[in-house]
Amino acid sequence: MSSVWETLSAIDCSKHIEKKGQFSYLAWTWAWAMVKEKYPLSDYHLEDDVVYPDGTMEVRVSVGIGDITHTMWLPVLDFKNKAIQHPNAFDINTARMRCLVKCLAMFGLGHYIYAGESAPQEPVVEETDQMIRAGAEINACLEKDDYHGAAQLWIEWEYNEIAIIARAPSKGGQLSTANRVKIKSTEFRLALNEAKGITLDNGEKQ
Repeated sequence: MSSVWETLSAIDCSKHIEKKGQFSYLAWTWAWAMVKEKYPLSDYHLEDDVVYPDGTMEVRVSVGIGDITHTMWLPVLDFKNKAIQHPNAFDINTARMRCLVKCLAMFGLGHYIYAGESAPQEPVVEETDQMIRAGAEINACLEKDDYHGAAQLWIEWEYNEIAIIARAPSKGGQLSTANRVKIKSTEFRLALNEAKGITLDNGEKQ
């Protein structure tokens, strides 16, 4: 299975970059949606803000993906990238969302924007006979509402591979329309979490 960094750093974010003057920002709505699509249990937490004696302010955000947590910080800035003294609510909210995106870069998503590098290329994955058989087996499990069986088969594949396996029939995939609805259900997500051994904060398996 690919690591979080390998998965997120391979995504081309170029169509979702916003320009403010000479600076580039990744749209936080798209960035967070992309992370949640690939890692549904991801979450973020707004840490305590820091106010400095000159009235400027720093926001902090922590993001958890799986068993990895990163924390990032960012001063509240104006359109010239200068720290704002006594920022208003809008300035603070904007800084928090930008800080969230900056923290996601620590996991790989859009990191090249901060490094000034060119956009990455998604690895090309060719469909194999094994993938076709896996799709048929997952489909058969879902037909019987065997979410745990489908989840066990699902986690054997990397993200780019399962994206091909789970294609709609109209695109050559093995999963029926009804079963493609099932893989978006709460029951299937819970089964995936159990198959991956993901636990809740109280130590119980989810």
